[in-house]
Amino acid sequence: MKTITKFLINLISVGSIVLIATLNISQFAVVGQPTPEVDGKPPTVPGGPRFIQPTEDIDNWPPTQPRRPVRGGCASISQLGLTALMPKNKIGRTVSDYPTFFFYLPQTEAQSAEFILQDQSGNQIYKQDVTITNLSGVIGVSIPANKNVPPLELGKSYRWNFTVICDSQDRSADQIEIGTVRRVELSEDIRRQLDQADPRQKTVIYAENGIWQDALSTLAAARRDQPNDTTFKADWESLLDSVKLGEIAQEPIVQIPPQP
Repeated sequence: MKTITKFLINLISVGSIVLIATLNISQFAVVGQPTPEVDGKPPTVPGGPRFIQPTEDIDNWPPTQPRRPVRGGCASISQLGLTALMPKNKIGRTVSDYPTFFFYLPQTEAQSAEFILQDQSGNQIYKQDVTITNLSGVIGVSIPANKNVPPLELGKSYRWNFTVICDSQDRSADQIEIGTVRRVELSEDIRRQLDQADPRQKTVIYAENGIWQDALSTLAAARRDQPNDTTFKADWESLLDSVKLGEIAQEPIVQIPPQP
């Protein structure tokens, strides 16, 4: 009888160990995965936002025109050169009719830059001259809604370029970044999630749905509003790292002077 009792106790103990191990495995399986919607609230992602570029945009690699090499008298004294904060193929999506574009500007001797936006036919629809004297870091260039600039149209792609002008008399030495932005429409489900989301959740939603411009703009605004928030700082590093721009994540976000 004692032998049978001892056997049953051992059997129960082994079963408990197997059950605990099973529970631990199932718990680990959800680490780093999106949390399902609870009570209609948007999901969150442990570890920070990670950008997922739509397959259609990936298939459009390489860009139509590569970046020109940096040369001339205003070459950067930093190892990091002029860089658009974009996925590698310089293709981004937005849901905004007047989006913001971000660039890393190294310290140079240049005093001015220009941003130009063109439609699919190559017609210039917006140009902004930017004063960059003694300016370095991540800057944002916004298309204004109050200067008779037409809004980006749904379903259409636009070409932009940002140029650091090294010598206004010899533009062959310009440093330039070129890319494409496409305005897209959100589904009703995503709109509903965004309506209930805080800035962190909005960044995650945009990033997971391939909306690069708005993910970056939302997070940049949050960082400007709360520069000492370590959570937003970690999210910024995670988002940039997901598009291979981790080395820029430590650079400051700076404001460009008011432009005329």
